[in-house]
Amino acid sequence: MDEHAPTLTEIIHDRSFRALLRLSQREAMTWDTFLQHPLPPNMSPLSVWEMLGSIGTCLGVHLFPDEEGNLLWYRRTHELSDLIDSIERRSTPDSPLYEALLDHADRSFALGMRLAESVAAAKLAGFAVRCDHLEMHVRLNTVPELPIERLIANAVAIDSELSSLIDQPFSAEMLDGFHARLIEGIAQGDLDALQANAPNAAIDEEVWGVVLQQLSLILEYANGGDGEDLAVLRGNLIADSIRYHQPYGFASSHIASLASKLFYLKHGLPVLAYVPISGAKYLWTENELGGKTLCGPDEYESTRRRSCCDLTVHHTLSGQCIKIALDEIEEQITGIAGKDRAAKAMLSLDQRFNHRQRSILARALRTPLAEFHIRYHQEKNRISYATARRDLVELADAGYLRSEHHGKAFVFVADARIDELSRNL
Repeated sequence: MDEHAPTLTEIIHDRSFRALLRLSQREAMTWDTFLQHPLPPNMSPLSVWEMLGSIGTCLGVHLFPDEEGNLLWYRRTHELSDLIDSIERRSTPDSPLYEALLDHADRSFALGMRLAESVAAAKLAGFAVRCDHLEMHVRLNTVPELPIERLIANAVAIDSELSSLIDQPFSAEMLDGFHARLIEGIAQGDLDALQANAPNAAIDEEVWGVVLQQLSLILEYANGGDGEDLAVLRGNLIADSIRYHQPYGFASSHIASLASKLFYLKHGLPVLAYVPISGAKYLWTENELGGKTLCGPDEYESTRRRSCCDLTVHHTLSGQCIKIALDEIEEQITGIAGKDRAAKAMLSLDQRFNHRQRSILARALRTPLAEFHIRYHQEKNRISYATARRDLVELADAGYLRSEHHGKAFVFVADARIDELSRNL
C-alpha cells in the first residue's frame, strides 16, 4: 500500500468504492463476493469493508446491543425487501396459501408439520432423532421411550396451544413455562444426560449473567421493535438469538422455535407459525440446500467474523430459508389439492352425499389416520351442530367412517369402505 492514505472525500468519489456502495444497497454481500470486486487504491480490503460497514450502520435498521454492547443492525437492501414482501404476502390470513391450508390441511397434516419443526429444532441443537419411531408415539399420544423424544413430543403439544397466548406479552415467565412443560415427565438423570451431551454444556457464572442480560434484550425486542424493522425478520431473529445464547440449555432450540411461532401468530403471519422453518435451517447447516441460498455455512462464518454486528447476510439467508420452507409446503398442499379434486370427482357420482361429506371422504382417502370431530366440522363449514353430526353419522352408517372414543373425545375415523375407494382412485 502507498504511504498516502486517501481522505474520506477521495474514498467517496472513488468509482470502485461507489460501485461497492451501490451494490451493498442492492443486495447482501459476503466477504468472498466483496473480494471479487475492484477496490479503491491505497486501501486494504478490510479498510474498505469497514468503511462500507460504517456507512451501512448510519443508514441501516438498528436492533439491540450484543453481549459486548455493540449495536446489531442490518441493511434493508432491495433484495431483502423484495424477498420479505413476497414472504409476507404468502403468510397472512388472507393469502391463497393460508386459505389452501385451511381447505386441504387436516389435523393430521398440521400435526405432521408441528412434528417436523420440533424434530428439526432438536437436530439444530445437535441431537439425532428417529422420526418414524417418534411419529407413531405422537400420533397415538403415547409416551416416547427416549428423553429427547419426550421433549419433542412435549414441544408438539405446546405448539398446538400457542394461539391461547397471543394476547400475552413475551416474558421470562412465559419462556420459563415453556421450559417446564418441555421437560415434563423426563427424569432428572435423563435431563442431566441431555445437558451433558448438548453443545456448550458448561457455562460459568459470568457468562450466565451475560446470557440473562441478552435474554432480557431479546424479550424487549420481541415486545417492541423499530418501526422500520420487518416482522418476518424479527420473528426469525428472536429464534436465532435464543438458540445462540442458549438460556435454557439443551431445551433452548425448542423454546426458540415456540417463541418465533408465537411471534408470527401475534403479528398476523399464521402461515409462518405453521411451516417447519427450522427444517430448512437445518438443511442449510448441513450444506444440503445447494445454490438456493446466498452462501453456505463456511462463507457465512467468514463474513460474520469480519462484521459481527451487520446482520444483512444473516437476514438474507434466513429469508431464503423461510422461502424454501414456504415453497415446500405449498408444493405439498398443491399435491393434496390435486388428490382432493380427483377424489371428489369420483365421489360426485354418489348422489347420497353432499359437498361437505365428499370433502370428508376425500380427506379420509388422503390421510387414513385422520380424525373427524363434529365441532371442528361445524365450525369449518359454519353449520349447526346437528347438521355437522348428521354429516358424519351418515358416512358412518354407509361404512366409510366409524365412531371411536379417544380419551374424552368422541371422534370419527376411516373405516373399511375407504380402502375400497382408495383402490379405485
